[in-house]
Amino acid sequence: MTAQTSIGETTGDRGLLSRLRFAILSLDLVPGEAISERALEARFAVSRTPIREALFNLVRDGLVVREGRSYAIAPFDIDEIDEVFAFRDIVEPQAVRLAARLAQPDEIVAIRHSINFSHDEFTPERWLDMALDFHVRCAALSRNRCITAAMQDVTTRTLRARWLSFASDEGRATTHRDHSRILDLIAAGDGDGAARAVLAHSADVRLEVLDTIRNARRFIGRRGVVGG
Repeated sequence: MTAQTSIGETTGDRGLLSRLRFAILSLDLVPGEAISERALEARFAVSRTPIREALFNLVRDGLVVREGRSYAIAPFDIDEIDEVFAFRDIVEPQAVRLAARLAQPDEIVAIRHSINFSHDEFTPERWLDMALDFHVRCAALSRNRCITAAMQDVTTRTLRARWLSFASDEGRATTHRDHSRILDLIAAGDGDGAARAVLAHSADVRLEVLDTIRNARRFIGRRGVVGG
């Protein structure tokens, strides 16, 4: 029998959404792959109710699509990813300009520790957390909740594609270098410099991601890559 942690919740339920999201972001669950509540129950050893709640959240995040009464891992949508980067190029430069004015030294130190730790003590989980966390935490330095929420959404929508492109040592080193440069400029109060660095980073990532996804059609298949 599974131990109870609270009314209606078991130890097996805790962290289910996080584990499912990681399985999707790390491509353990392949874009376009059909999934069922029953299969997820068996895989994650939890009951149907938390599975349904997790799927509801993943549909909202754009990581799972509902097809009638069944579900599938959302395919890579080349057109959507291109639109997301275009949106980021409008929002993120303004976010880092505000961050350069408003960020406190202890906040910079905390973000720097995060990016260095995920690079020096690499695991896929830490890297994926950092890749999402860095851009959202920099946006949060703007003190604008709308900007932060927008960056949370669009960063989540491109994270799978970034993992596909930057799973190599070289790719992660490039990401770490770019993130460190952006953070240095925010810390120095150079908002315009940080905005230029963000745009340069975004342009490089956009090109790499879109090229990688187009090439990935060969092993992911048509169901896993749409658009473009």
